[in-house]
Amino acid sequence: MEESDAPPILQTSLFVRCVRIIPPALLVSWVTLIFWNSAKPLPPGTHVVSQVSRLSEADVEFLSESQQRPDLALREAAAIDHAEQLIVIDRSPLTSELAQRLLARKRGRPNIKIVLVTDPANQVFGGTPVHTLASLEEAGIIVARVQLDRLRDSNPLYSGVWRLLIGWWSDPFDEPPGQITFLAWARMQNFKADQRQLLVADDGSGGWSAIIAPSAAAAGLVLKGPLARAMIDSELQVAKWSTEDDRLPAAAHIDGGGIGSIDARFLTEGGIEAALLDAVAAAGRGDQIDIAVGDLSHRPLIAAAIAAAWRGAHLRVLLSRNRIPNRPVADELLRDGGGRIEVRWYPDEAAPRPSLLAVRHRNDLWLNIGSANFTRRNLGDLNLEAGVELRMPLRAAPARAESEYFDGVWSGSAAAGISKQGSAAYWRYRFAEATGLSGF
Repeated sequence: MEESDAPPILQTSLFVRCVRIIPPALLVSWVTLIFWNSAKPLPPGTHVVSQVSRLSEADVEFLSESQQRPDLALREAAAIDHAEQLIVIDRSPLTSELAQRLLARKRGRPNIKIVLVTDPANQVFGGTPVHTLASLEEAGIIVARVQLDRLRDSNPLYSGVWRLLIGWWSDPFDEPPGQITFLAWARMQNFKADQRQLLVADDGSGGWSAIIAPSAAAAGLVLKGPLARAMIDSELQVAKWSTEDDRLPAAAHIDGGGIGSIDARFLTEGGIEAALLDAVAAAGRGDQIDIAVGDLSHRPLIAAAIAAAWRGAHLRVLLSRNRIPNRPVADELLRDGGGRIEVRWYPDEAAPRPSLLAVRHRNDLWLNIGSANFTRRNLGDLNLEAGVELRMPLRAAPARAESEYFDGVWSGSAAAGISKQGSAAYWRYRFAEATGLSGF
């Protein structure tokens, strides 16, 4: 009788052991995924720091809404209409106007290569409508929806669970477009994004032009010359690991060198962070630092800004008005900046603006302008970001235009004072920044 009862007992014992093993196995898997996806090698085309290109004043234009010049949308249209060989655009979302312009150029020049790199976000979360991308593909335009899973995790505690339980059977291209399904919502909580905002195209006469700005932006850069080569190379590498399309063009052959008074570099992701920290660390007595950005929460940059103020630099910081992270950060800057840091709030009705940081020395200006908010997520090799660094004389036309733009926005913005939020808001922001459990 005992022998006949043995098999069920053994089976029950084995089942119990398996059940006991599952929780620690899941825990180990979760921790492993967290560490690996927080430090895994970066994919090609990211963390770019290009060689310095020497440009003339005629090669660089700082355009803003305050100037009586053609706006950026017209410059984008002109760049597309004049291209004969290649157009590379990284835009999320892609406006219907730009999509129609690309389609028209492809119909007019069937042999032109057009590559669109874009975020695969569901349109209800701000992505490009599926039918827009489908129409581009049907016309022969290469559409590379960025494989965001290849990037490091900015929200690792959540993303570890997502990768373990959901990510392996969740495909954004299989989800119903325009609907907030559970899978679409769960994917968005990873807080991954392609936020590079640039367009590069040949000018039909052997030259190249590039535009760094979001659609309908209030300010941005228009560049000509060899810096386009680094932009194209980076974008094509991202496109290569994001799509299996074998029609991707080879890297562009663009002559380097140049003559002029402006040094320019193309920077992405963590390359932007290093450049910002170096520029602020070099500022001291008599220098002025201007910062205009949507969100500011990056701890090393905040510490560098306060240190620069104590060395005698004067800082003007222009931020979007929000409770977290900007409100506690503004309090910190005003409280710890020794009276040398002013903070103001963007008008709520402001149009999309690029992020910029400018350092004015005695006779020269250092400027970084691009898509990246100054947060851990956007400067820490986590999201895709792009920017351009310029070093130029203060008398140069682009330097004067940037100063005019910043002064105009600054004069129309409300001054910030130290709030009464207390330490709870500060530590809530610090926790969100450190863990990635936030939308900034």
